[in-house]
Amino acid sequence: MGSRMQIGSSGSTSSRSFLSFPKLKCRCEVKAIIRTVRNGDNTGMQFYSCPKWHVNANPNDLEDLCFQVLKRDTQVAEKEIDIDFMKEQLKKVEKNLGMKEDELNDMELCHTRIELMKASRNEKTSPLLYTTVV
Repeated sequence: MGSRMQIGSSGSTSSRSFLSFPKLKCRCEVKAIIRTVRNGDNTGMQFYSCPKWHVNANPNDLEDLCFQVLKRDTQVAEKEIDIDFMKEQLKKVEKNLGMKEDELNDMELCHTRIELMKASRNEKTSPLLYTTVV
């Protein structure tokens, strides 16, 4: 199972050249394609590959891409920290707002009580002012 198989023909008509492999899907759910090694020790060997992956990538390009991925991951992590900080700030503001709303309600209640007390005093003193002398 760990051995590699060469598919394709090299001029012979053996049954080995007509092997067909099952259709596989890449992790990204795209149907994998069969590629052939063009140079090196494994020249001519075939392998499954994602059609989205560039096989002929320059090692310097790969290092640059890895650095860019690391840079983006760092930026994402920093943004997640910023989001967590902002969520904490929002909780504090919401708590403060709730306290201010409670204070406002207490003040309105206090003013209403004062107005009721004034109205009550006016009712008590009003009959004395409007008594008629006979």
